Amino acid sequence: MEAYDALAAHWGMRPNAGPSDVRRDKFLMQERLREAGVPHIPHHKASDTESAVAWAEGSGLAEFVVKPMRSFATDGVFFCATPDEVRAACDRLFGRVDLAGEVITELLVQERLVGPEYVVDSVSLDGAPFVVNMFRYTKETIDGTPVYRAMTAVEVGDHPEITGYVARALAALGIENGPAHSELVLTGRGPVLIETGARMHGGLGPTLVEHASTHSLTDLTLASRVAPEEFLERTRTAPSLHRGVVECFLSSPATGTVTANRVGEACGELDSYLFDTCAQAPGDPVAKTTDLITSYGRVVLSHEDPDTLARDTAHVLSLDRKGELLDVRPRG
Repeated sequence: MEAYDALAAHWGMRPNAGPSDVRRDKFLMQERLREAGVPHIPHHKASDTESAVAWAEGSGLAEFVVKPMRSFATDGVFFCATPDEVRAACDRLFGRVDLAGEVITELLVQERLVGPEYVVDSVSLDGAPFVVNMFRYTKETIDGTPVYRAMTAVEVGDHPEITGYVARALAALGIENGPAHSELVLTGRGPVLIETGARMHGGLGPTLVEHASTHSLTDLTLASRVAPEEFLERTRTAPSLHRGVVECFLSSPATGTVTANRVGEACGELDSYLFDTCAQAPGDPVAKTTDLITSYGRVVLSHEDPDTLARDTAHVLSLDRKGELLDVRPRG
């Protein structure tokens, strides 16, 4: 994000507004929302464990999230039910090297939001955002850390309160041109942003949108940069799904060695099976799944019938939870 802002200024392309840090640093992001009067998460920046624990004890909140300021892929994210669990999370994180190779010296402590979680992909032109697609996340908690289990496409038009909120959040963060990838929780008091990245959806997200939606996230992102008239023409119509799509995230219960891979065999005959990314062969190493990065693969399902898609999704996740898709010999 910082790199694009610098390149946009250098090349004279449509820029975003204000400092890049508020679109990357999670503390600054929440501060900017607060200053702009946009619903945000109660939060505290801590440079030591005692500061984090003291804030948690005095906050009056029921549950907490502890995470690095610039984490991604759920790296270093911990759900905590008590100040003592906040302490344990801080002790595990301070001084650790994150996925970006940086030593963790500051942590963000926040309220844990309750409600369904959504990811919203939008593309903006001159300050006007167009929401291209939405997915609803399903997550499970493993050793206090949230782990993705499924990402299900939903109709953008069914959630006007979310599109309206995202527009306010993007304006507050200065995201005026190009893509944004926003994650939020639909709480009892309305949508509240977890974080936004001034970038496209990563991983398989754009491919899923291409397959299921009337609009292309990739094409609109390119048009917003180099063909604004084409962008305006493409966004005259609202997006809709012509078929459902679900990405299932597979999870290994242990670190070890693969002895058998039955993902293709077990899932390939499902009515909604589209493809999978599981190429592990016997003898390959596999890590215990603790975050998005250590998920050992994906099974992507797609179908016009919602009931068929829901049935197949439940079946894939059930097989994975039972350990029937990948046999692993634990290390040691």
